[in-house]
Amino acid sequence: TVCDDFWSTNDAVVVCNQLNISSADATALGSAYFGAGTGAINMDNVFCDGSEEQLTDCSFSETHNCAHSEDASVICVFMKSNCTDGEVRLADGLNETEGRVELCVDGVWGTVCDDLWGNSEAQVVCRQLGLNSEGAIGVGSATYGQGVGLIHIDDVQCDGDESDLFACSYTTNHNCIHAEDAGVQCVGPGNECTHGDVNLIGGSNYTEGRVEVCINGYWGTVCDDSWT
Repeated sequence: TVCDDFWSTNDAVVVCNQLNISSADATALGSAYFGAGTGAINMDNVFCDGSEEQLTDCSFSETHNCAHSEDASVICVFMKSNCTDGEVRLADGLNETEGRVELCVDGVWGTVCDDLWGNSEAQVVCRQLGLNSEGAIGVGSATYGQGVGLIHIDDVQCDGDESDLFACSYTTNHNCIHAEDAGVQCVGPGNECTHGDVNLIGGSNYTEGRVEVCINGYWGTVCDDSWT
């Protein structure tokens, strides 16, 4: 991988051009934005002016003081969807009443950072989706898995009676990574469970995933302390 020290837009432009992908939206991302890699960290302190044909034409160091939590990433093109600005959806939940909150901005789906995220914000999301908002629970720390792409908003603060998330206070600047993606659990038909039930969520198939357990009719996760 490449360490994110001094990683910049010019470096992202070179990567996109080298891959023969448009660099019009080239965005440099750090802090293992798309997840931490494994193996060697081959480059650090990369400096490009944007005109190089490949990344190794830029100035860089082969020695580093990095961990894979600092892996560099790029977005070359923001893929547009047929979504409407302010539209929300829930991803990777057990059913349609829970999941990671994803928000549409300028035709691009992205996530919401969990700073200041709580039950009032969850109520707004559930109401916006036409679900029962009473008793809605806001969860953080990528409870429903880490999203990809942009993190659209941070520091969301709602009273709980707003009609949509954009009606709340928020900032479009953030200091977050996808390990902080926000989620919600809405209360309503479809999320009933029997006390003691377990399920696996977010794996590539039914044999793996994050463990969720039903306690008193509500799904939740299990902490890994002493997990063997």
